[in-house]
Amino acid sequence: MSERRRDKRGRILHNGEMQMYDGRYRFKYVDENGKEKAVYSWRLDHNDATPAGKKRDTSLREKEKKIQADIFDHIVPAGNNLSVLSLVEKYIATKTGVRPTTRAGYKTVVNILKKDAFGKKRIDTVRISDAKNMVNKTTKERRA
Repeated sequence: MSERRRDKRGRILHNGEMQMYDGRYRFKYVDENGKEKAVYSWRLDHNDATPAGKKRDTSLREKEKKIQADIFDHIVPAGNNLSVLSLVEKYIATKTGVRPTTRAGYKTVVNILKKDAFGKKRIDTVRISDAKNMVNKTTKERRA
């Protein structure tokens, strides 16, 4: 029978996990585009202590769970480098049979996003508060 892979503390490693020579843990996976990706952490489990002098981060197994859930839900990790403007344009392209006034409203939103730095942000870096601030700022500018 084959020997199971273990870390330096004797714990069994799952598929895709490995402990590197410096003590960090790595999880390798294949994304939806077929590219091999890797995530790293100093801790394997959430109960592990972070080594002295190292920044505390989520554990490898927590990262692994999130990645596997995203892959299962067909969520593209890291936003696939998609900007807010390109996402809005992609959304508008799916809208068919809308009235001309609605189409004009869509164009207005696209034109605002083209001028503002918010439209150039990657979607994985945008927070709800950023979007609300953008809407409030645009509303104030249009009233003035």
